[in-house]
Amino acid sequence: MTTHLGPTAFVGLSHLGIVSSIAWASFGRSVVAYDADSDRVEAIEQGKLPIHEPGLPELFAKTRRALRFSSELAALSECSLVIVSLDVPTGADNTSDLEPIDSLVERIVPVLRDGVVLVVMSQVPPGFTRALSARIKTLRPALSFTLYYWVETLIFGRAVERALKPERFIVGCADPRQPLMEVFKRGLEAFKCPILPMRYESAELTKTAINLYLIGSVTYTNTLADLCAAVQADWEEMVPALKLDQRIGPAAYLRPSLGIAGGNLERDLHTLKGLCDRDGVDGRYLASLIEYNAHRYHWVLRMLREHVFRDEPFPTIAVWGLTYKGNTRSMKNSPALRLIDDLGRAADVSAWDPVISATEVDLPARVLSSRDSVLEGADGLIILSDWDEFSACDLGPIRTSMRHPVVIDCVGALELRRAELTGIRYVSMGRAVQGDP
Repeated sequence: MTTHLGPTAFVGLSHLGIVSSIAWASFGRSVVAYDADSDRVEAIEQGKLPIHEPGLPELFAKTRRALRFSSELAALSECSLVIVSLDVPTGADNTSDLEPIDSLVERIVPVLRDGVVLVVMSQVPPGFTRALSARIKTLRPALSFTLYYWVETLIFGRAVERALKPERFIVGCADPRQPLMEVFKRGLEAFKCPILPMRYESAELTKTAINLYLIGSVTYTNTLADLCAAVQADWEEMVPALKLDQRIGPAAYLRPSLGIAGGNLERDLHTLKGLCDRDGVDGRYLASLIEYNAHRYHWVLRMLREHVFRDEPFPTIAVWGLTYKGNTRSMKNSPALRLIDDLGRAADVSAWDPVISATEVDLPARVLSSRDSVLEGADGLIILSDWDEFSACDLGPIRTSMRHPVVIDCVGALELRRAELTGIRYVSMGRAVQGDP
């Protein structure tokens, strides 16, 4: 017989906290989901999720009875396992703002039960968790607690899938030689994936190391895609050969793009570069990635000059996609917002996004209510995020509604439909331009 240990608490109902608490509850565990924002808590209680994730409303409906949402600190005192799950904001300079995490921990420490297992799931830099342990001991010297750092696996647009079926759990510990506390271990084991304990600093750095590898893959892919277009090679023909190489692998990220966006990857680059600078480590590789990705966006400007502005000095431009990628509401570091601002008064711009309305943005463009309405009289269509609504679109309006049927596809949304693009000039990465309407 096991001892009753009370519900698990998730503290901080941002994107990470909402998805993680619902996923944890889906395994039949009682969850207290806490946030200091009473309006946010009340909205979620009423079933109004403030984030967009495929499959999340359905999972929420199934797990609703196991979840209790609260803005009262006292609700945490009954919880033997407390998981800090607040997203870390990224500043305009692509650095982490850790103050909200610090403030949240300060707020909850006085109400934690003795013997609590406290887990930080928010993404933090190396050294944070160990310093936090010392700080908690200062804030409440008599509190008996065990502190872990749990590397989150959140990917916007795939958050539910990642939360329910993770590849592995990376857990930072004060002493990785000691077994995990039972209440935490039992919860993780329900997901039936490997659990990798390591020291705090290793776990904190592993998260950014994973993201750095992805950033390197993005940069590698974009460089080769541009070379393909220059020498008349075809990147899509090359990709299967690369994925069959064991050193690269079938899940490798090999899709050309406008570079990294969304804020988190940019933040990790700057975090790692800052650590190198601080500790005297050669960070020129990181500096080159930062510089490359800062300039990668200019690919779309070059294509616009070559294929749209050369024929129309003041063109009408249609934009599909305002979020930084599909299946998310996030517009952080969105190439679309940057492009619309850069075009300014040089073009007449209309835009559409599946989840963003005109009332949510302040842009020098008309944000219309339907995908095809933005095509009317357009001299070019720019596809800037990978929504299914774009890849599955009816191609007819592109031919009939646009004044010049030119498509600049920055995300490869229509790559698999090239054979259908007759009468359309199609510009994408990694191969020669197709068609000449």
